[in-house]
Amino acid sequence: MALVFFFKMFKFFLIAAFVPALVLAQTPVRQCANGAGLPAYVQINDCTALPCDLVHGAPLVAEARGIVSPVDTPTMTAYIVIRLAGLQIPFPMPDGLEDVCAQGTAPGTCPVSAGQSFDYTLSFQDEVLTLSGVTVQAEVGITAADGSVIGCLEFDARLLS
Repeated sequence: MALVFFFKMFKFFLIAAFVPALVLAQTPVRQCANGAGLPAYVQINDCTALPCDLVHGAPLVAEARGIVSPVDTPTMTAYIVIRLAGLQIPFPMPDGLEDVCAQGTAPGTCPVSAGQSFDYTLSFQDEVLTLSGVTVQAEVGITAADGSVIGCLEFDARLLS
C-alpha cells in the first residue's frame, strides 16, 4: 500500500516539475495596440526571452495555439508589420503564406465560426529583411474576410546576419 502511494506521489511531483518547464518554454509576447486577442500559447523558433534572435536566411517558425476567432469568416489573411525606432518597414508576406486557410492551419479549419479555437503555424526562410544588428518590433496578425483582426501579437526581435 505504501509503495502504491509512493508511486502516485512520485508521478504527481514529476508532472509538477515538468509543467512549469513547458510554460516557461513559450515565447513571451505582447498584445497588439489594436486589442485583438492573444493565442493561448506562442513559440517562435526556440526563443524563450525577448528579444528573439532572428538570423537572416535561417528558418523562421512561429507556432500559435488557441487562437479564438471573434467573428465568423470564410477566409483568413496573415500579415506582418515590422517597426524600427517607431518607423514602419514594409514587410510583404512571403508568397503563398498570406492565405491562412491554405497555409499554416489544419485542413478543414476554414470557414471559422465566432468562438472557434484554432492553431496556426507560420514557417518560412527569413530572407526578407536584410537589416542586421538592430532590434525591431514585430507584429504578426490574422484578419478575417471583413478586415477585422482575429488575433495579433507583438514581440521584439534582434536581427542577425
